[in-house]
Amino acid sequence: MKTLIALLITLALATNALAADSLGIGIRGGAATNRSSNFTEAFADLYLNRLVSIGATAAYVMLDKDNARSIRRDESLPITALFKIHAPIPFFQPYAGLGAALVFHDKRGTKGTPVALAGGDLLFGPFFVNVEYRRQFDDELNFLGGGVGVRF
Repeated sequence: MKTLIALLITLALATNALAADSLGIGIRGGAATNRSSNFTEAFADLYLNRLVSIGATAAYVMLDKDNARSIRRDESLPITALFKIHAPIPFFQPYAGLGAALVFHDKRGTKGTPVALAGGDLLFGPFFVNVEYRRQFDDELNFLGGGVGVRF
């Protein structure tokens, strides 16, 4: 029993040690919760220490113009810069953060918007499964997505 507890503690410390001065990259997909849509994005986070990271995303978003029956779509490419605070819990790392997005629309020009987010990573050694909720304030969009990534 003591050996099992020692092994679990060592594994937990090793999992958390990956967060300090490391880079996490991955892909995520999802949809806006209040509109008929879908999105795909690539993301990267630079972990400054176990509690703080800075990150960026590049996404492709496709929203229905008026409602779910509309055949017209609004396509955009948001590029987002983020600041996140992580809870250093073994095997699962919840986080919350703030940022800003520059949204390139296909027919409407470019605009910026503040962003707030909350999510978590379920860790499997250097690999992780991610889930995230993001609020884009100027567009009044709520995104919910999930994905996979790797830290090194």
